[in-house]
Amino acid sequence: MPSGGRRVGAGRKAGAATKRTREIANQAAAAGKMPLGVMLDNMRYFANMAESAEAAIAELSAAKIAGMPPDEQFKYLLAEVKKAAGLRELAQSCARDAASYVHPRLSSTAVKVKEKRDRFDWTREELLAIVEDGRADDDGGAGANECDGKRDQVH
Repeated sequence: MPSGGRRVGAGRKAGAATKRTREIANQAAAAGKMPLGVMLDNMRYFANMAESAEAAIAELSAAKIAGMPPDEQFKYLLAEVKKAAGLRELAQSCARDAASYVHPRLSSTAVKVKEKRDRFDWTREELLAIVEDGRADDDGGAGANECDGKRDQVH
């Protein structure tokens, strides 16, 4: 029986929390909000603010801004659009930060697909190579199928 050394399945699994890490996480949870909760709250807040800013822009009518000079109208509308876009950007930033905690990344896996070909897709050379491989595996092809060991003609 081998002793020591690397063995399959031995040791702590990758990503498993240590006792100290688990203790710190439990203390933080007991003390108040967790970082993920704060990120999600900020994301929701900025998303709601952006929606209300966009609704305010949609409600703007010519009557509301008619008293302003044309230059001021443009500046006012531009400021409101920038405000809504900035709030959307902040919501996006919070969502990006929280995403790795909520949605795990997909890992790529190697898929081995055996090539499937129709019998008419094979070239003459490929078919001959397959036959030769089969003969080499079966001691020249003689014996089992009463063959004399001579190479057959393939048409």
